[in-house]
Amino acid sequence: MKALILVLLLAILTVIVNAQSENSLIFGNAVVKYKKMERVGTVLTVIGGVTFFVGNIMYWKIFNDYSNSEPPEDKVNTYSHVMLGGLGLMAVGIPLWTIGRTKERHIKIEAELVRFKGLSSANGIGIKIRF
Repeated sequence: MKALILVLLLAILTVIVNAQSENSLIFGNAVVKYKKMERVGTVLTVIGGVTFFVGNIMYWKIFNDYSNSEPPEDKVNTYSHVMLGGLGLMAVGIPLWTIGRTKERHIKIEAELVRFKGLSSANGIGIKIRF
């Protein structure tokens, strides 16, 4: 009975120790995920900005071409929809870009801190200073 309790206690302690260790693969996967998020946000923001700019130029061009008369309604609607589409892409891209970049920086900083904490006792002897 005592041996069974000892085995269970050691198994629980082993699980706890393994659960608390920080794995560099976890950090690597998180950095890759947030890098992709940042890249997608950047692409959406650039495409949205270009689309908004082109739609705006075409919208004002149609009004300048038809200064004496009323411009065709279908072209006006098309160019206004292009501008709104560009704004929509930017509205999605900017938060993805900023969140991805911020999270990536935080993950890199945390990974460096975990690696620094592990270096102090890598050879069995070390000094840790805590504030």
